[in-house]
Amino acid sequence: MNTFFDDTHIRQILQANDIIDVIRSYVALKPRGKEQVGLCPFHDDSRPSMYVNPVKQIFKCFACGAGGDVIKFIMLRENLTFPEAVRVLADRVGIHLPERRVQEDRSNSPNSNELEKTNRWAAKWFRHNFEDPQTGQQARSYVNERKIDEDIARKFGLGCAPAGWEHLVQAAKRENIPFNHLEVLGLVVRREDGSHYDRFRERLIFPVLDPMNRVIAFGGRTLGDDPAKYLNSPESPLFDKSRSLYGIHTAKDHITHSREAIIVEGYTDCLMAHQFGIRNVVATLGTALTNDHARVLSRYAERIVLLFDSDEAGQRAADRAIEVFFRHHLEVRLATIPEGKDPCDYLLLRGKEAFDEVIHNSVDALQYKWNQTCQRLNQANSLSGRQQAAEAFLELVAQAFTQEQVDAVTRGFIENHLAQLVGLPSEEVRQRVNRLSKQQRTGVTRQRNTMEERWLTLDSHENAIREIVEVLLNRPDLFSQVQQVLDSADEVHSERLKPLVQQVWPWCLQGEDNLAMLTATCEDPDICADITDLAQRGEERGNFEARLKGALERLEDEKPRQHRGQLRQELAYAAQRYGDDVEAALLSEIVARQKPDPRRPGAVE
Repeated sequence: MNTFFDDTHIRQILQANDIIDVIRSYVALKPRGKEQVGLCPFHDDSRPSMYVNPVKQIFKCFACGAGGDVIKFIMLRENLTFPEAVRVLADRVGIHLPERRVQEDRSNSPNSNELEKTNRWAAKWFRHNFEDPQTGQQARSYVNERKIDEDIARKFGLGCAPAGWEHLVQAAKRENIPFNHLEVLGLVVRREDGSHYDRFRERLIFPVLDPMNRVIAFGGRTLGDDPAKYLNSPESPLFDKSRSLYGIHTAKDHITHSREAIIVEGYTDCLMAHQFGIRNVVATLGTALTNDHARVLSRYAERIVLLFDSDEAGQRAADRAIEVFFRHHLEVRLATIPEGKDPCDYLLLRGKEAFDEVIHNSVDALQYKWNQTCQRLNQANSLSGRQQAAEAFLELVAQAFTQEQVDAVTRGFIENHLAQLVGLPSEEVRQRVNRLSKQQRTGVTRQRNTMEERWLTLDSHENAIREIVEVLLNRPDLFSQVQQVLDSADEVHSERLKPLVQQVWPWCLQGEDNLAMLTATCEDPDICADITDLAQRGEERGNFEARLKGALERLEDEKPRQHRGQLRQELAYAAQRYGDDVEAALLSEIVARQKPDPRRPGAVE
């Protein structure tokens, strides 16, 4: 049980934060029966394996095993402690929580909640500078030159870092902002003498927010002659540039609605697209697209359009991005801006209609890769070189087929062309692709069977306990029947099940019927995963009264056998304690039964 918030606070947080709404901030969900399903954010999920139950307010992934309530989801997703996650969810819905009643045991490093508050303070300070008639004049002039209107500048919180070395440092001192927070976030830099100076100086500031609208970092565009045109926050506990996307906080809903995400390379490209009403656009943050970017976007989109300038660097970036996105259940297309323009300038020059046409004419990534492979084959001077190029594409095609990204007609077309290139019969190429696809599907199936295998090692007694837990998680009102056979959780001796029972029994005794309250107060993520797994299993099997009766009867039938085994254990202990004197051992054991020795394993009254 947590030491910071009582059950009233936890219940209030759970009631105010609908798990569907919160998880949709990270993952696109689709109805499936009474539940919602989506790609699990806790492993490399290519097919929806996470189920969210809106009635019980819990989630469960049947591939990696993660599960729990909305608090547990935020803890896992944001790598937060329980108190931190509670406060994030409280802030989300405007609930004021009291100060902690006990001092939190923590190191000198600030937690994520504290860091985000510091970043939010900095964002407001930058914004205040931008709006100041004198301080923000240079930044506003640049924004006007780029034709970014005031509404978009306000919506995205554009700010200004003044010229000079210690403006933010002095503001932080006046507001008593901890300097260790500022250092961790990269807002200030420590000199050798221990003093600090501002990292961002004479720059237009772009705050970077995550899907939960938390300020996680900043980007700065120079307004002077600094050779570093753009400067981003260093990585921190809040910010990982390999998984962060500029504009995702406001674009995610539009991406979910359209099922398409457009990715550009610059802050102003993203802003101008939104200004022209193209609101499903996000930007990378000075890095090539990564597997984590793909994982983030796959929660919202089914189709990705990569929009690059016409230069060689853009083409190389597109090629790397294709390799990443083929690992996910996504349709990937490539679009190139004509005339060597960047998206911002092209929108201003040609307008939204022309931009939409560029997106409409995007090339399917598989076709792009096929064209690239053809070029490699044509340039190869040897038969082995041509075969290597074709084999590489064959593996890529097999992966795409496994993820069901290619329809049957396109599949046949590609297989026939591959056959011509490598000089093999079409049927042989088809067999190779099918074999590779089968191997990949087998790996996915093996992963999904892991959860089932975890319960196969239980003996008959443990299986009866497991079935009782399944029932109670769905029908805690039946607990009185269980108490007639198992009065205490201490009567369960299974190392695997006892921690689970020790969580469930008190919950039942309190007359609780809110499963989310149980998982919220469970600190062990493995036990929490077991709870959600068994709750789901129990709901699917139903027939609660009959199943509970059968499980309890099996436990009653096994009691004599367990009792004999326990006596043998106690007598062996007595014999070991008193040597070969059997009578003394038996007599001592009878006496000991009247007052159990807590040092003896398995002692009973």
